[in-house]
Amino acid sequence: MTDTPGRGHLLRLLGLGFGIAVAVGEMIGSGILRTPSLIAAEVGTAGLILALWAFGAIHASLQANVLAELGTMLPRVGGQYVFVRRAFGNATGLFVGWAMWGAHMAGLAASSIAFADFAAPLLPGIANHRAGLAVAVQIVLYGTNVAGLRAGRAMQMGTSLLKSALLLAFATAAFWLTPNLTPPIDHHTATGVLAIAAGYQLIRGAYNGWHAPVYFAEENLTPARSIPAALFLGIVATGGLYLLVNIALLHALGPAGVAANALPYRMVLDRMAGGGASLLFAIGAMITVASCANANIMMAPRILFALSRDGLLPDALEAVNRGGSPYVAFLLSAIVSLALALSGGFVLAFGLIAILVTLASLITEIAFFALRRREPDLPRPYRAKLSPLLPALAIVLDAVLLALFAMADIRGAIIAAGLCVLCVPLAVMAKRVPR
Repeated sequence: MTDTPGRGHLLRLLGLGFGIAVAVGEMIGSGILRTPSLIAAEVGTAGLILALWAFGAIHASLQANVLAELGTMLPRVGGQYVFVRRAFGNATGLFVGWAMWGAHMAGLAASSIAFADFAAPLLPGIANHRAGLAVAVQIVLYGTNVAGLRAGRAMQMGTSLLKSALLLAFATAAFWLTPNLTPPIDHHTATGVLAIAAGYQLIRGAYNGWHAPVYFAEENLTPARSIPAALFLGIVATGGLYLLVNIALLHALGPAGVAANALPYRMVLDRMAGGGASLLFAIGAMITVASCANANIMMAPRILFALSRDGLLPDALEAVNRGGSPYVAFLLSAIVSLALALSGGFVLAFGLIAILVTLASLITEIAFFALRRREPDLPRPYRAKLSPLLPALAIVLDAVLLALFAMADIRGAIIAAGLCVLCVPLAVMAKRVPR
């Protein structure tokens, strides 16, 4: 690792501030803006809705407890792929790396689709051209990041801070400036297990990105200190904002009101500030999802870079420009994310995230125990708390959730499997071409 980029080398210039910013930026996006109404329709009771959002933070913390040890033990770019490959070899490592890359592609597509939806009040004529706008915003963000790591870092830190402040301001204003419309008695019928699973699948997608600091471990100045702190502080900050926002929405509209409005934020703002509030919401929402899209754009090519550097994908993906960006990996990522954005299906794209991430997380948690057994002498600046109890609990939880997600979203499970298979021809190419 050097301060001058080259083939197979990235810049080392990131710290704790960026780690928190990229975690928050990756999590807070189209999920918290678009899913509250969908979740309320599935679940229907205020207490259960809030319990599921709180559980999402606990679930992420259980996984972070494992990943913090792995990320500080092997601080290399590529995320979960690095640890799974070390534990189980190339084939399983490639599968997990590609699954996580697919999850980020789905997240980027969902964010850009949401950006186009939120732009409608500002650009009335865009209604029939939303796919084109979703593509355009991706092209702008890809261009910024290909210019170099410093440009991507500046955009991520600025937009993450701004959108966190906007969400906090909304939650505070909605709670204090709107009457409580939540009915005193909840008459919603009993919610089935698959309905709860479908609701939590969306919440799982909204929390996706807590692991972002690990993906930049090789570019971090002090990974042993920064990575664990960034992981847990990012989860705490985001989970707190998610709960505050949902409390505010439920306070103002009640579960039925949230479920009845695709964008409940807009209705609350209209009640507080009149019709002009819709324009304010559109601007804030566009900033929020653009920040999330930028985080996905920063992370996904680094997975391809890591796979290429280890000989599992064509070596062209290992190329790094003078700004420290793996630009060929950016190009391949752009092709796939733009294609997903052109589909225009937010729910489909967003639903893929939970399935792919949960699958990768499950394999990573198993790899944690394999590495503890096979390589106990590796330096571990951070050791998972209450091991083996909490890491084992994470495995059980992810295994159950993966089965429930697949049953609740069969189409999504099939498409996720198809995305994973796409890496096979590239892997074959990498083996046949001498490096």
